[in-house]
Amino acid sequence: MNDTINTDTLLPVGERLKPLLSKSCISESDMKNILAERGVYIGDSDKKSSIPILTLSILSPREFEKLQELQKTKEDSLKTKIIKAKSQSDKNLNNLIPQDLIKRDDLIDEYDCFDFDTDLSFNMDNQNKLVLDYTIIREDVTKDWANNKSRYTGRVEIEKSATQSMICFRNEYTSSETEVINKKIIKTVTNYLQILGEISNKESPFEITSDKFNNTQRFAFMLQLANDSPSGFLSFEAVKNIEIGPDRKVNMPDNTKWMGGSVKNIIINSEKGKTLENIEYISDKKYHEFLILRKVQAQYKFSFGVLEGQCIVEYGFPHYFRSHVRNHSFEVSVPKIYFSKDSKSENSRNASRFILKEFQDMIQQKYDSILGS
Repeated sequence: MNDTINTDTLLPVGERLKPLLSKSCISESDMKNILAERGVYIGDSDKKSSIPILTLSILSPREFEKLQELQKTKEDSLKTKIIKAKSQSDKNLNNLIPQDLIKRDDLIDEYDCFDFDTDLSFNMDNQNKLVLDYTIIREDVTKDWANNKSRYTGRVEIEKSATQSMICFRNEYTSSETEVINKKIIKTVTNYLQILGEISNKESPFEITSDKFNNTQRFAFMLQLANDSPSGFLSFEAVKNIEIGPDRKVNMPDNTKWMGGSVKNIIINSEKGKTLENIEYISDKKYHEFLILRKVQAQYKFSFGVLEGQCIVEYGFPHYFRSHVRNHSFEVSVPKIYFSKDSKSENSRNASRFILKEFQDMIQQKYDSILGS
């Protein structure tokens, strides 16, 4: 009889569990729900409170698989951020940016647990559009009991509009690592273009961040995105969830003071027949100046040529309540796609890109309508 224990197939506990629980894709509400299922209720949902409790206990296989699935679902979905910079010339991008500008050693730090599985060369879609697609392999003991390697993709698109004299950087990522890599790629390119004088070093590239709005404007901007897209390829169907929280920098009215103390954020859902229009804090604009709207989850119907179906789009400032910094970037993701029986293709990655590009066009339109172009 062999009594040797295979440590590769043991459930992680204690310190080995922390990397998974600390990930941004595992939210505070996810961990609070797991604790609640055990009959453990905590007033403060902050990770500083929940992580020690979970690391000091032993997760069941079902609980661990649930955390794995949350990580997989959120890291597999495409997310995008857009950055824009004013162009100073009429030169084509392919004549400005070398294909081999990005170097591997500039993107990996000493303690990173990943490596690249592809080269890092720009490909030219046309004279004014460059694309860098790559894949990383990450060591991750929490992914599988016996397999600790995960593959994630990243993509940076750089496109110059001659008519608008604007260079657009489209940051498309999946995991937290590919988000950081993309930021480094974009920074390298912008620094290079500044040296060439193609973009100005006197003004920062433009990005939609939470500090560009007051509370009322942020509500108006994000709720207006729950609409059909300008070209009609996306048709709004319903808001599924909204996440709000009190702004502790303003005096709350008496009937909202219950949100003070340990209440940091509230998730309101429209399931079970209850529509968000009937939620007083959403429908009555007088509350908007006292509340922070962090995230919206909405359902749309899409139709792009051979691709047809429904999708869930999440958008907002996902890290807004996790620190006191108020300039968090606006992020859009497509966590779920349901293809219709009439769809002639079920390529989720292509569908996600079409949906995100269409949604980004609507974002710019709504931003201009709220804050002016």
